[in-house]
Amino acid sequence: MIGGQRVKDIGEFGLIELISAALPPQIRATSSLLLGLGDDGAVWRPTSGEDVVVTTDSLVENIHFRRDWTDWESLGHKILAVNVSDLAAMGSLPKIAVITLGLSGDELVSDLQALYRGIGDLAHRNAMTIAGGDIVRSPHSLLFHVTALGETRQRRFLVRSGAKSGDVIAVTGTLGASAAGLRLLAMQPDDPRRGATTTQALIDAHLRPEPRVALGAILLEHGATSAMDLSDGLAGDLLKILEASRVSAELDARRVPVAAAVRALFPDEWFDLALRGGEDYELLFTAPSVAWEPIARSIEDVGGTAERIGRITKRMDDASRIEIIDMRGVRRVCEFGAFDHYRDR
Repeated sequence: MIGGQRVKDIGEFGLIELISAALPPQIRATSSLLLGLGDDGAVWRPTSGEDVVVTTDSLVENIHFRRDWTDWESLGHKILAVNVSDLAAMGSLPKIAVITLGLSGDELVSDLQALYRGIGDLAHRNAMTIAGGDIVRSPHSLLFHVTALGETRQRRFLVRSGAKSGDVIAVTGTLGASAAGLRLLAMQPDDPRRGATTTQALIDAHLRPEPRVALGAILLEHGATSAMDLSDGLAGDLLKILEASRVSAELDARRVPVAAAVRALFPDEWFDLALRGGEDYELLFTAPSVAWEPIARSIEDVGGTAERIGRITKRMDDASRIEIIDMRGVRRVCEFGAFDHYRDR
């Protein structure tokens, strides 16, 4: 029975056959994929006249996820979602992904089939094709590596380096929910916050982030000057845009959108969760002030939200900086940075 079999029982090639079958047929083949699963490499033909956008991410067990905190379908969703989010932030159209699995061999085959169902569902909703990948032995921890490819839209794309003095700074959705969800997962079961009616929604925000592909297309269409997805926290990611664009920023803390559930469960920490929590996978962007209203209306038309949270200012010296207007209206310089894999441990 497959349900009780482990990877080492069926081997690499048996596993490839079973996890491939777990993907919807329409994401295993497409007219633009000339050669897909089963060969030494995939052959993909982009749309004529468009350029290719490439992104890659790795997720390592006990660094980026814990198996006791997630189910396998949610894990599959997330390992693809973090890559699709990068493509969305550039205003590109997701097309192809290849996935490398690092396995010990003791994993249940049924769990990996569930992983690929999670991958397949997100890929299907974004009209992507899973074109193959690799399986390697990883005796100490589970790991995943995904490379995703997208296409530009009329050869246009968004970058981090286009912000200009006077531009609006804005974000989609709300911030801090993913970080709050991670905090909740780490709490003891008897903590009363674990039983709150909003707890599962916050946990889901962490385990199953939704890439903002449609919103990235709107930003591109309506003249956003820069954009990126929020993976390392608002303060750190905004600083990346500022440094790439050689500008500074004024950020109004009173306008940062934070879900009521985050405020209620973390009354003393909610702003720090929004500012530095990370893994929201919402879009942070800048745009000329005249473009703000058309962008906000178009995002609302597709069921999304966006909030204006600050403005780009001129850089006074060689260093970009963020000046925060706090809840009392007091200005101060933000000293927070982005998450660093080698310092934040």
